[in-house]
Amino acid sequence: MGIRLLLLADTTSPEALGTKLLNGAAHAGLTSEQIGVAYTSAAPAFSPSMARRRGKVFYRLADRRPWEWWGFQRGLLTRLSSLKPRLVLVTGILPLASSVFEAIHRQGGQVVNYLTDDPWNPIHRRRQFLANLPLYHHIFSTKEALRQRLEHAGAVSTSWLPFAYDPALHRPPPLEPGDPERFGVDVAFIGTGARERLPWLAAMADPPGPRCRLYGNSWNGLATPGWERQGAVTGLDYAKAISRARLVLGLLRQANGDLSTDRSYEIGAIGGCGLYADTSEHRQLLPGYPEVGFFRTPAQMRSHAERILADPALQRDLRDLGAQALRRPEHTYGERLRQILSWQERGDTP
Repeated sequence: MGIRLLLLADTTSPEALGTKLLNGAAHAGLTSEQIGVAYTSAAPAFSPSMARRRGKVFYRLADRRPWEWWGFQRGLLTRLSSLKPRLVLVTGILPLASSVFEAIHRQGGQVVNYLTDDPWNPIHRRRQFLANLPLYHHIFSTKEALRQRLEHAGAVSTSWLPFAYDPALHRPPPLEPGDPERFGVDVAFIGTGARERLPWLAAMADPPGPRCRLYGNSWNGLATPGWERQGAVTGLDYAKAISRARLVLGLLRQANGDLSTDRSYEIGAIGGCGLYADTSEHRQLLPGYPEVGFFRTPAQMRSHAERILADPALQRDLRDLGAQALRRPEHTYGERLRQILSWQERGDTP
């Protein structure tokens, strides 16, 4: 048998899931020689055809697979033959040809998926990926509630494996001149644009509201009165946006079925003052966090935010409690990778 792990995940940016998993390789007991990486997606960086109109038309007609997808499958088969990985870890909704699974099985390897989205969400749905479900040895889902549906769709083995944070990225940033002016807002929210989020944002910004700032993509065409808007924030600026704001909102998306997200871990790890949607996973992540740190309705979110903003001592307490709860090795992506490898070592194959 060849390398220990072939990771099918995006590693093109520090924030990409594949990069965060690779950063945790040492924690999981892996050396760089034991890991290979491959990936494709509809992003123009992987699929140049998506930069052209006819490429986008083809993508819609071909089950959301770009023209380059077929070449990736052929190249992946060649890599499998050469590397002979003991484990192939696929991240997210990446459809694969059945011949890829056949090659992995034939070589005596195993293939698992770390599934961070709902494959039945219309935004993500791909028929080929749903057809792949019975071919995986195991699916690790960040959504406990999704496991039954995965099994009904043919998945032979599933377990819950939540999101995490990357200590290389998500830590208290150094204080630099100009930070208060650039990032020092009352309330910050970082996330992708979605219509379902508008009532929450409106409740926070109703006059006379605090100074609110929104970071993220896909907000064009969505009205967010009372919110300053900036694009996606990454790297050190991401940590500063969380750390320097007096309060950071931990909103979720009903369409994704999440009870926690990456941000649930990152706010505390960075040292932000978080106000979180009241879910069982947030409660479990933040033991001892005061009731004022959770909300169930837009009105309650606004009321709790006002109490927190009026009390600097409470803000410090929430920062400290969040850091104590989240800044732990068991909440890192290195630990998630270790858990996946441990599943394989135990031989938990149906």
